[in-house]
Amino acid sequence: MVRRRKNVRLINTDATFVTADILDYPTLSQQIRHFQPEMVFHLAAVRPTGRSWSAIQQAYQTNLLGTMNLLRSLQDTGCRAVVLLGSAAEYGRGATPYRELDRLRPVSAYGAAKAAATMLAGLCWEYFKLPVVVLRPTLVYGPAQGEHLFLSQLMRSLLYKRPFAMTAGQQYRDFVYVADVVEALWRAANTPRAAGGVFNIGSGQSVSLRDVAETVGALTGGTDLLRYGAKPYAAEEQFAYCVDIKLARQILQWQPATSLEQGLTTTLQWYRQILNKN
Repeated sequence: MVRRRKNVRLINTDATFVTADILDYPTLSQQIRHFQPEMVFHLAAVRPTGRSWSAIQQAYQTNLLGTMNLLRSLQDTGCRAVVLLGSAAEYGRGATPYRELDRLRPVSAYGAAKAAATMLAGLCWEYFKLPVVVLRPTLVYGPAQGEHLFLSQLMRSLLYKRPFAMTAGQQYRDFVYVADVVEALWRAANTPRAAGGVFNIGSGQSVSLRDVAETVGALTGGTDLLRYGAKPYAAEEQFAYCVDIKLARQILQWQPATSLEQGLTTTLQWYRQILNKN
């Protein structure tokens, strides 16, 4: 939380922070009714790993029940836009490219809980006309991303001249730059006819993790540090991963403006600045 507040203050020093637990409905509802937001961007979520009831409970408690508490708190507040961040993980083992009306087949507790939250959002639109929009982003990357993510670990390793152990890299992924996702969030909140809808947000193209690693290696001069095949594939590994963004283009008038190489270069610049400061 402290790190994220610091990131926000880098772009808005006048930001006001109100702390409330989305699992604490009474306090959350009180805070929202006091604040009277015009727009809400719901980004709170957890992504537990492993195949256990504990992971399932954690995912559903925060990602579904927490979302229910938020949407319930917003009813009758006059809020004109509620944008929920879903996930392409909701599609799971479905055929690619993923389309919004495809059957959802999540293979993780996170994806299943996100899919349930999307269904809840649709119900709130049908029952209460709460102006909810769900965006399903693919793999979001950029400066200040979580240190546990593939690109973050890859860039840090190569910039520090450390070997990077990975799988053979045959998984194909759809990467989308964080600034493009922010633009999609803003357009979703400002497009009245998007209410009640679900939109894929991605590049619309897939690239192998091996190719991504090679690109980062070329940009850092660390290609020789890449260790392909040093890690096994995960049991639930999805090898094909790409979304159709036609609906976002049509309704939100949105499409990504940042190429993968541009986004990787900008992200690497940020990491180099952090490295120099240390």
